Amino acid sequence: MLPELTLIYNNTKDYLSSEEWGFIEKAYLLSKTYHQGQKRKTGEDFVNHPLRVAIELSQLKQDASTIIAGLLHDILEDTNITTDEIKKEFGDEILFLVQGLTKIHSLHHKVKTRQQYHQKKHYLDNLRSLFLAASQDYRIIIIKLMDRLDNMRTIWALNKESQQKNSLETLDIYSPLAYYLGLENIASSLEELAFPYAYPKEYKMVKKYVGKKYLDLEKALIISKRELSDCLNKNNCNFFDIEFRKKKLYSIYRKYLKEKDFNKIYDIIALRIITQNIEDCYLILGFIHQLWLPLPGRLKDYIALPKPNGYRAIHTTTLTTNNQIVEIQIQTMEMYEYSKYGIASHWLYQLNKENKSYIKRKQILKENPLLKTLQTINLKNQDGQTIYNIFVNELLKEQIFVLTPKGDVINLPKGSTPIDFAYKIHSDLGNHCQMAKVNNQIVPLNYQLQSGDIVEIITNKNKKPNREWMKFTKIKSTKRKILDNLE
Repeated sequence: MLPELTLIYNNTKDYLSSEEWGFIEKAYLLSKTYHQGQKRKTGEDFVNHPLRVAIELSQLKQDASTIIAGLLHDILEDTNITTDEIKKEFGDEILFLVQGLTKIHSLHHKVKTRQQYHQKKHYLDNLRSLFLAASQDYRIIIIKLMDRLDNMRTIWALNKESQQKNSLETLDIYSPLAYYLGLENIASSLEELAFPYAYPKEYKMVKKYVGKKYLDLEKALIISKRELSDCLNKNNCNFFDIEFRKKKLYSIYRKYLKEKDFNKIYDIIALRIITQNIEDCYLILGFIHQLWLPLPGRLKDYIALPKPNGYRAIHTTTLTTNNQIVEIQIQTMEMYEYSKYGIASHWLYQLNKENKSYIKRKQILKENPLLKTLQTINLKNQDGQTIYNIFVNELLKEQIFVLTPKGDVINLPKGSTPIDFAYKIHSDLGNHCQMAKVNNQIVPLNYQLQSGDIVEIITNKNKKPNREWMKFTKIKSTKRKILDNLE
């Protein structure tokens, strides 16, 4: 094994075959050969960049094809290799992934200044290209995110205009994409790297406030942590770990924009409890509320109603015995691991009696709201503005969680109505909607749903969409479906 590939090997040795490893080594040597003599702005050999991307992908436990594509992701654009050569050496799947990445790259490289970045057409075309790639094979986006992560770690080598352009793009596109794929750790890392360059004044303001606050809070929380640990041990909670979770600077900044007061941000440092199973999560929650006073309206059960990206945990905010307001997050190890791998975790191997196999991609599309949304629109025939509206208005807005009568959880943008719910389930349900029940009570069709509502749609096959619905529906795609079905 080549020494440069040691980290990749250590991360994947439990699930990759010797044959797959042969292709990874071949891909690295090919990348090294074709990038020979090329340097990055940092002064280092260019091949170090795709190697680091591949290492990041291996840490996400990606399949061999994804890691190989990571090693080759720049090769079509930056060298004289042909598509036929890649196909001959690695096959159609690898070629498809590399070509998908190359199309995204080509758009980035046309933009040289912040002014150009803010030109709407480029921004929208870029977003369209990314989403088109994701709808074809979301592994392209995972590779692209790792590419962007490594580039942001070396952003110091670029000129000021490029630093700002890349950072703005990272905050506007790549971080939200990572979040909606469940890669919360990646999203957070991207934000922290981009924040100082995108908004330097705001970054300095937050850093100045938080610097001393971190130290003061951590000192205070050491006592709270010890008290909580003693409480859980006394109640025979044997399998748990308590750790500090520091809120990142950009996340604090976003919360500051909402609250307009740093003193109203209570989770600058939170306590995270990792336990064995779901039952223990709720048991520990009860002991915490016996120990410390819970703050009204601050309990969030993301286990019963997960976030749209799959995140699960219980969040509660309490007043400790030393009068410290503390947010506490409770989750299982499986939930904690998901925050690291997100949708990428679906590529982990499953063992069965005969061989190793991957979870079917169709199931992944059903589970992730971003990918599910991309499947419902014809990206090739939609302009960038429409795609941007869907991204901003439907995916980035604050979400609520409602239930079907069978108990299925449906996520919707805040302010959604029963009509939005109906069309989210199925177009026919929306087209023939006659009335709606919420929590077993008939409500107007313009009723604004709340998290936890149980929603039932009563249909009539003779009923048709009403233009008046357009006035109160929240979701852009709902309005589009109504228009498409008006007589």
